[in-house]
Amino acid sequence: MKKFLSPLPILVTLLLLLIISFGFYIYSKIPKTTHLSKIETMTVKPHYSLSFQGVQQAKQSYTLYYEPSLGISSDILVKNNETISKDTPIFKYYNPHIEKHILAKKNLLSSIQHSNKISSDNFNQQVQLSNDILNLQQQLQTRIYAPIKGRVTVLHPFPSKSHTEIMQINSDERIIRAKINESQLKQLKNNQLVQVSIKDTRQFEGKILSISSIPYKTESSFSFYNVDISTDPSYPIGYHFDLHLGTTEYELPNKVIYNKNYVLVIHNKKIIKRNIKYIKSKKSGYIMVSNGLNIGDKIITHPSTSLLESTE
Repeated sequence: MKKFLSPLPILVTLLLLLIISFGFYIYSKIPKTTHLSKIETMTVKPHYSLSFQGVQQAKQSYTLYYEPSLGISSDILVKNNETISKDTPIFKYYNPHIEKHILAKKNLLSSIQHSNKISSDNFNQQVQLSNDILNLQQQLQTRIYAPIKGRVTVLHPFPSKSHTEIMQINSDERIIRAKINESQLKQLKNNQLVQVSIKDTRQFEGKILSISSIPYKTESSFSFYNVDISTDPSYPIGYHFDLHLGTTEYELPNKVIYNKNYVLVIHNKKIIKRNIKYIKSKKSGYIMVSNGLNIGDKIITHPSTSLLESTE
């Protein structure tokens, strides 16, 4: 009696082969994406000829300090946050010591006037005392006037110690004040453009307004100079900036070059080919890229055709 093979195992085997073949076909059509996180990259950062720091300041600023030699604090003549004009009276001193001198001279004058002695000496003494009293009365109160136009910030309304800051007046105009050393001075010139950034993020472009010709500080090996730069006035006084001179170029190692004029960039989870313009850097083994890249681009350090094809 002949035994016939059951068709069920054959059908199951064929079905499994069909499923495996179909799965392999589908898998072969899925792009073979490289694990981008495992690819060695470097982030593009600008290369500037000179970098330094600056602080947002008022273009003009005046601080009033308490001077006990002028008397005691009598009255603040302006309000906090008030905008005032130049030559506005801002503070008044009262000198009690002068008041004592005035009182003493008045008493002496009165006693002379009520004495029975009449002589030219008495008359001259009365005239002198009257003049002295008049001069002292003019010194009894001392007013301080604003040397600039600006907004008032009252710091200590009731000062008692010498050289206490009473108030500060700041003009509405703002600048960035930077401090550079003498070795950096030759790289700067008036009207030169400056890239202004905060924590490596470019904010705006400024311009050098002035470079001091006299150092504000001199040390044994260096002198230091003030540089004023135009700014965005919306930033508050005291804000710190990173300042960069020169064109925005990117210094990269030669090994990132792909097919002579390209680099491979990871963008939107894909590897793309980017055309660049560059020249050799003064630094051995590096290039200076002037076009084709942006700050923050992720460049593949070791580019290859297989990497590029893996995401196509």
